[in-house]
Amino acid sequence: MSKIAGYKDEAYIRGKAPMTKREIRILTISLLGINPGDVVVDIGAGTGGLTMEAAYAADHGKVYAVEAKETALELVKKNKEHFNANHVVIIPGKAPEALAEIKEPVDRVIIGGSGGNMEGLFQWCKANLRAGGRVIANFVTLENAAQATTLMNQYFENVELVQVGISRGEGIGGLTMLKAANPIFIITGDAELN
Repeated sequence: MSKIAGYKDEAYIRGKAPMTKREIRILTISLLGINPGDVVVDIGAGTGGLTMEAAYAADHGKVYAVEAKETALELVKKNKEHFNANHVVIIPGKAPEALAEIKEPVDRVIIGGSGGNMEGLFQWCKANLRAGGRVIANFVTLENAAQATTLMNQYFENVELVQVGISRGEGIGGLTMLKAANPIFIITGDAELN
């Protein structure tokens, strides 16, 4: 079972890059089942929210943060320093091409965006995940979730899809109103044990 930090959103250095909300980060890391010595890849790292949570869980392993957007890369670098996550390796560039820099088998993969080449990402995962490894993909759109589910069933076992809706209480006139965040689709799959 993953060790979870559950860092609050306010703990991160943030800009205009999107950031996965705290509750989704916690659920994602929990579903991944990261072990302390695991090698984890976060594709589409954004602000680095999931990267830093993965780094906390894999505190004796290594976490690769792959991101194509320059402004997001700067935020990942700042958060790496802020959280003292020295075992995070930042890879600038678009996946799956940028993934060629990873020269070792990996245990867990987080897909936070496809960059238009979802099948290429799943093919890379299939080729590079260790036996029994796990991949998780988070999407906000129905179309990407549907495509990811189809590909996950093609390349992996034990595929599960959940849709999560989070609402947070917000004070209004001395009362509490629930403010909903975008629903998120979370799809998981396991590499064959061989």
